Amino acid sequence: MVDHARALEWGGSTPAPPTAPNGSFAAPDSPVLLVGAEPWWETNGLLGAIDDAGWSWLGAADTARARWLASIRRVSLVVVGGDAAMRWDVVRDVRSVTSVPLIVLSEDSSEIAALIAAGVDGVLAAGEAGDAMFAQFLALLRRADHRRSAGTRYLHAGALVVDLWTQSATLAGVEIGLSPTEYALLTFLMTRPDVAIPNATIVRRVWEWMPSDGRNALRIIVNRLRRKLSDDPREPTYIASVRGIGYRFVANVTEVADASAQNPDHTDVTPLLQSLATLADELHDTVTVAAAGAHLLSVIDAAGLADGIGLFRSDGTTMRLVGSLNMPEAWVERVAEGVPLDPSFASAHSMMSGQVVQFADVRTVSGSFEGTARQLAADGFRACHFVPIAHGGEAWGHLGLVRRSSQPLDVVAMAYLGALCSVFLLHVQSRCNP
Repeated sequence: MVDHARALEWGGSTPAPPTAPNGSFAAPDSPVLLVGAEPWWETNGLLGAIDDAGWSWLGAADTARARWLASIRRVSLVVVGGDAAMRWDVVRDVRSVTSVPLIVLSEDSSEIAALIAAGVDGVLAAGEAGDAMFAQFLALLRRADHRRSAGTRYLHAGALVVDLWTQSATLAGVEIGLSPTEYALLTFLMTRPDVAIPNATIVRRVWEWMPSDGRNALRIIVNRLRRKLSDDPREPTYIASVRGIGYRFVANVTEVADASAQNPDHTDVTPLLQSLATLADELHDTVTVAAAGAHLLSVIDAAGLADGIGLFRSDGTTMRLVGSLNMPEAWVERVAEGVPLDPSFASAHSMMSGQVVQFADVRTVSGSFEGTARQLAADGFRACHFVPIAHGGEAWGHLGLVRRSSQPLDVVAMAYLGALCSVFLLHVQSRCNP
């Protein structure tokens, strides 16, 4: 049974087209955060307007939870209800960790000026109907700064890191001087890893103008880029030639969000460290894999990192579901018989390669991970994160997290999940029955 409070915290959305009801504004890539001791958003029709527009949302019942979600998840808008004391606490704590638009619901006109001075972007009547409230959200978000999206900032491939915001790249920490065409080629290939891309497709997408001899121009740029990456074409680390077709980016690529995009100062990691201690304590007397898995999923769920979680164990040919939280029933039914160790599934690729696999939008990886796209895109999920659970080079299984927004995890969250998996596996191998 799903706990009602947790269901409120996770929120939800329906996989609808990314437009407002009147078709005038695209849905934000990150969820709206609704805050209040009582779930005021359930009674005024607001959720219907949000779902009709294809938006996603999160709910927080107290100030601490609101601050945490706003620091660990990029949100598009924060809307605060509740009594006056709570409103002011939330405004103070949440504004310190995010610069997104902040709206307060209040019937007290005397506090409007002070709220605006404290960093609030708008004050609405608490009793306003949900559709009218949503219309004002639209008006505010139309004027918000969306130049930096809620999605990926960095592309990681071993020692190579590309910064999509600054359009720069580093190799082993040293900046590489790339021309605009070299940068366009590199990012085009990196966003389609393991896919053999025809020469004509690359030329058409990379050049804003059509070279007189497209294939020769491409060959020259590829050779220049390989030299800058110290990439040997005979044993490529990054760019491989595919005879008779074109080129393929052969390294595993992880899409990473920017840790400072949401929090202008830093992310408070104290709750993450506390949850590691919580997991270790809860595992102490656990003797079955299923019970240990339930504790692991519960801790991750409480951290608010994802909209759905799944834990799988490998039997050598198939990945078997150990447990899941907040995943659609249809998905649970689809994986009930197991997921094959087939590289068309990102989870299997992660486990077989021993590397994290992460991307901002499952719909864009159907060429390389067709199985994953087929399983998750239909349920409205976008960002996916798969962590291999292994020890000493031996794969045990994997942990998968999915989001309805197109925002991958940042490096802090990725390190946290790796630590959780290590604690879990250490306990399973030493204390649990097979």
